[in-house]
Amino acid sequence: MPSLAQRLGIPRAQADARLRAALAAFSDGDLPQALSAMRAAIELLPQHAEYHAVHGFFLQQDQQQQPAQAAYQRALERNPLEMLANYGLGTRAYQAKDWQAAARYFHAAWAAQPKRPETQYYLAMVCYRLGDLAGAQRWMEAALARFHRQQDARYQHCQEWLCEFTEQQEKELL
Repeated sequence: MPSLAQRLGIPRAQADARLRAALAAFSDGDLPQALSAMRAAIELLPQHAEYHAVHGFFLQQDQQQQPAQAAYQRALERNPLEMLANYGLGTRAYQAKDWQAAARYFHAAWAAQPKRPETQYYLAMVCYRLGDLAGAQRWMEAALARFHRQQDARYQHCQEWLCEFTEQQEKELL
C-alpha cells in the first residue's frame, strides 16, 4: 500500500523540483551542482527513466563516460524508448565508430521523438558512414528542414553535408 506521501505525489513534486534545480545549475555552467541535484532527484524517484537519462547526459558532459553509459542503461531498463538515453548512447557509439550500434540507438531516439533534428542529423551521418548516400541525403534533408524552421545555425552545417552527399552521388554515377 502506498504511503500518504506517495499518494499525494510529494516525492514526485520534490524530485521534479530537484530536476528543475539541476537544469538551472547546468544552464548556469555549474555541472557539479547539476549532478548533485540529479542524484537527489533519483534518490526520491529511482524508477523515473528521464532522471537517469539526464544524469547520464550531465555525466557525459563531465567526461565521465563509463558512469554516463551506466546511467543511460538504467534509463533504458526503465523505459526502452527514453529519447535522451538512446540519443546519448547513440552519440557514444558514433564517437566509437560503432555505426551499427549508433544506428540502433538513433532510430530508437527518433521513434521516441521524431521531430528532433539532432537525431535526424546523426541518422544521416550514420547512413553516410555505412555507405548509404541516399539514406544520408533523406535524413539530412529532414534535419535541414527542421533546423531551418527553428532558425537554428546548424542549418548551414546540414547544407554543407548535403552538398557533399550530392557530389559523392554524382561521382558514383560517372
